[in-house]
Amino acid sequence: MKEMTLEERKAYIQAVADEVAGGRLTLGGAVKRLRENVLGVSQERFAIACKISKRALSQLEVDSGNPTLATLDAVFKKFGLKISLTHLNPVDLNAAAAKQAKTGFGIPRVVTT
Repeated sequence: MKEMTLEERKAYIQAVADEVAGGRLTLGGAVKRLRENVLGVSQERFAIACKISKRALSQLEVDSGNPTLATLDAVFKKFGLKISLTHLNPVDLNAAAAKQAKTGFGIPRVVTT
């Protein structure tokens, strides 16, 4: 693994975060990519550094299991990132509203009799 400068490292982490925010990369994929390309360490070593089990990290990296917010926070904190909520852009927001309405999770309708 080629050693990154601080600026390259920041740019790489931001690019990964942008891919996740844009829906082009899963959280698990982001963790694996950051662990391998920024730190260059094994799952075992990274899990120990994050104070989580290797199994929890392994499951997270393949997007299985059900990681807690504490686990996600512990992992992403190592890269100066945190899990947060963000507003969707209007196109994505409209698509989400349409999907919710289709599945019955939209705004409840009042039925008059």
